[in-house]
Amino acid sequence: MTGNHFISTAWRRWPPSRGRAVARLAGLALVAAAGLFLWGQNGFSQEALRISLAGDFAAESRQQAASTLGYYNLLLGPVAWRFGAGLEIDYNDNVHAEAQNSEGDIVIHPNLTAAMNWPVTTKNTLNFTIGAGYSYYLQHSDLNQLYINPGSGLAFDIYVGDFVINLHDRLSVTENSYQNQSSSGNTIYASLQNDAGMTALWDLNKAALEFGYDHVNYISLNASGQQAPLPDAASENVFLNAGLRVLPEILAGVEAGGGAISYERAGTNSLAANSPDATQWNAGAFCSAKISEYLDVRLDAGYTVFTPDSTSTNFTASTGYYFQFEVTHRVNRFVSYSLSAGHSLDFSYSGQPFDRYFANLTPQWNILRNYSISTPVGWERSSESYSQGVNYDQYTAGITIGRQLTQKLSGSVGYRFIKESSSLSNQNFINNIVSLSFSYQF
Repeated sequence: MTGNHFISTAWRRWPPSRGRAVARLAGLALVAAAGLFLWGQNGFSQEALRISLAGDFAAESRQQAASTLGYYNLLLGPVAWRFGAGLEIDYNDNVHAEAQNSEGDIVIHPNLTAAMNWPVTTKNTLNFTIGAGYSYYLQHSDLNQLYINPGSGLAFDIYVGDFVINLHDRLSVTENSYQNQSSSGNTIYASLQNDAGMTALWDLNKAALEFGYDHVNYISLNASGQQAPLPDAASENVFLNAGLRVLPEILAGVEAGGGAISYERAGTNSLAANSPDATQWNAGAFCSAKISEYLDVRLDAGYTVFTPDSTSTNFTASTGYYFQFEVTHRVNRFVSYSLSAGHSLDFSYSGQPFDRYFANLTPQWNILRNYSISTPVGWERSSESYSQGVNYDQYTAGITIGRQLTQKLSGSVGYRFIKESSSLSNQNFINNIVSLSFSYQF
């Protein structure tokens, strides 16, 4: 899938001089952006869609920051900054995600965040965001790992006439094994991902056309002597889409995208040897509607094709439909929720294609004064598409209770449950994680 989500975001953040001309197009809110962004973290996903959602998430974050009074709390000349720090302490009862003989550990995560906004000119803005930390295991020091949160990176927005151009470079380092179902039994599958690219949006008042290109590098961070590292890889991705405001509160359009992925074959990496270079393309349509002030829905659907190179003997072309349904709803002042569900054809963490269904529900409860409560639940089912494919079911649930302790300090306690059932019994596992975290904004 593609970058059509960015169309609505870019319309909303057009410069003030264009604001009145496109104000009637600003009613469409992004739907469950955070949940969709997490969807994209499982393996390489349908890359054009994953990249689009990452850009949409980043653009919406910048828009919210710019419109929030006092978000930036330090001004150095024309450049505005915001700094924060945090500390999370977890107890994980199965750090290796093992089926049997699980080992627990206490994990300490100190972290720092920074955001910068520099209006270089009245129509050009440079943004920088970073969220990074370190995971320190008290007993399993081989699992210690630097991490960089998704969404970190540089973005430069350029407005030229009816065009808005976004140049970006995004960086992330992820480490959790349960983000990728094919890695159970080994939590040291950490990976660095760097995405450099651009998008160009042409605003035609009630219609918009967008094109995007991204080059993504995937670099394994496994140390020598650990289990077989994941293969390094690179992908080239393009997308093209168009949206039309058919009614004041309804946006509809078509989307298309494609990409090619290649794997580094150096060394004796068996995973790399069995990961086929491949191409993938998709085409479809989308429709989103703002049903009321508090209810937004969206549906994307289409067809996708995954084609491995001709030298692959274990893989054949995989084809199928994709769909994605999203809703955000504020029921009343006490309850709100976001829901996403869908089907996609994704690359697994080591290159094999997965046929994947998923559903995620994130309720927010404001039933206790001064406390925020979140109770996310999720499910996904994945099937490897090659001849000896493995099936996985993963269930997640949790609760987080947060409170603002002082004007700048907040804290929360939480619990996460992860259960994976596989057609291979030695890849079943259960994770229980209890956490205590604090966050301070300078």
